Amino acid sequence: MYELGIEEIDVQHNFFLNLINRLENELKNSDDLDYQAALLSELYTYASFHFISEENLMLREGYPDTMEHKNFHIGLLDQLSSRANMVTTDSSGKALIDFVEFLTDWILHHINSVDRLFAEYMHEKEMEKVS
Repeated sequence: MYELGIEEIDVQHNFFLNLINRLENELKNSDDLDYQAALLSELYTYASFHFISEENLMLREGYPDTMEHKNFHIGLLDQLSSRANMVTTDSSGKALIDFVEFLTDWILHHINSVDRLFAEYMHEKEMEKVS
């Protein structure tokens, strides 16, 4: 369901989703603020890497909506920063739950809508090469 048929991106998406799950578990089980900050930094860094990787692939393939797609990525990175700050300052745990729900919903929606458009573009290009 979340596979796009582009191996490089599918592998990264799977890693990203696993990272979100690990982050949720680790943040719930640790009171160490330095460790929590390091986990959130890992997530942000991986998201940045994945987005740059995806955007480079789009540029290489001449995808016409690359800049619009990049803007979605920039928006998520901005939200990650502000929401991560809330997680580290909220002792109730509600911010963590909200953060994980937001991030999971965002990434799954993004894969199934915006990323899927790029995958369809790629698959059409491949079919044109075969014809």
